[in-house]
Amino acid sequence: MTTDQLNPHVNKLLYQRVADFILQKINEGIYQPGELIPPERELCKSLEVSRYTVRKAIQQLVQAGFLYRVQGNGTFVFDKKEIYHKKSDFVGVSLPSCDTEMEMKLLNGIQRGLQDVQYKMTFMDSKDDYKTEAENIQFLKNEGVAGLIIMPAEDQKDSTAISDLKEEAFPFVLIDRRLQDCETDCIMSDNIDGGYKATEYLIKLGHEKIAFIKHESNKTSSVEDRIIGYQKAMVEYGLEYNWVFSFNRIHHQDKDILQVYHFLKEHKPTAVVAVNDYIALDIVKMCREKGILLPRELSLVSFDNLDVVKHLEVPLTSIAQQSKKIGQRAARLLLDKIRLKEEGDYGEFQVSQQLYYPTELIERDSCLPLD
Repeated sequence: MTTDQLNPHVNKLLYQRVADFILQKINEGIYQPGELIPPERELCKSLEVSRYTVRKAIQQLVQAGFLYRVQGNGTFVFDKKEIYHKKSDFVGVSLPSCDTEMEMKLLNGIQRGLQDVQYKMTFMDSKDDYKTEAENIQFLKNEGVAGLIIMPAEDQKDSTAISDLKEEAFPFVLIDRRLQDCETDCIMSDNIDGGYKATEYLIKLGHEKIAFIKHESNKTSSVEDRIIGYQKAMVEYGLEYNWVFSFNRIHHQDKDILQVYHFLKEHKPTAVVAVNDYIALDIVKMCREKGILLPRELSLVSFDNLDVVKHLEVPLTSIAQQSKKIGQRAARLLLDKIRLKEEGDYGEFQVSQQLYYPTELIERDSCLPLD
């Protein structure tokens, strides 16, 4: 194959001719929906063009909705058979889950933020998987949504799906989690202050050996900020802060919580800050099975303040987030971005806002002063 097959008689730039070539292969069924197109290196060699040219062509087709990229896996053909109709009066929402309490509160807030305006909401579940998230984003864009609200998947693995949105000036807002190396609009809790509050509360009860426990897979900005808050409080009170423990997700809960038990048995902290209520529930189960008395032998503070932690045998002290307000503010900010783009005010459109909502410590029965 040579550059002659790029139709040199067409009055277009070289990268546009490469894009036309790829699009022709899609239309001919050679590059099938949902399948990988050839790697960039292979396209460069077969078409006798530079890698920059191929990348620019692919980027054009990504923005046009014919392709989507998954970093580390390649570039895929988007399945347009799944597209039924345009929804220009809709905004799209992609969340790691749509059936947990916190995500439901975010959705409720987003709905409130869209009240009394022309836009409605359609949402998709990424299953906390960056590949599914990339597919969701592309699907919603091709549905014609006016903008997107995204709670990024836990592990992005250098995915470009969200940074591509910024590059093409597509209106979107992140909630709950920032992304490294991608400065963009984001509405989230002040997790640093939340981590500080949880830790300081335990310190003021007399605890000095305080551990922070999370899953090894918990790598979001919100988790990192909670750890920073924990460490900040420990440092300010002159305490050692090297007590962050990450246990593996083995998909066998008994083995999962056994790791926590061995950590507690070896290091003997008197108190624990759990990264969220789900980890706290694992710790509660482990304590129940191993005969560790809460809060007499171990004080426990967690995050999220889910309804379930209020109704345990020992109701948990937890850091509450304003999830509904976060969702509502994200919707309002997205509407502003959509309006600015429609008005052609790209100067204001490019300004990124990162807004932090305060957290609140809800005191219950899971902590005691250290004798």
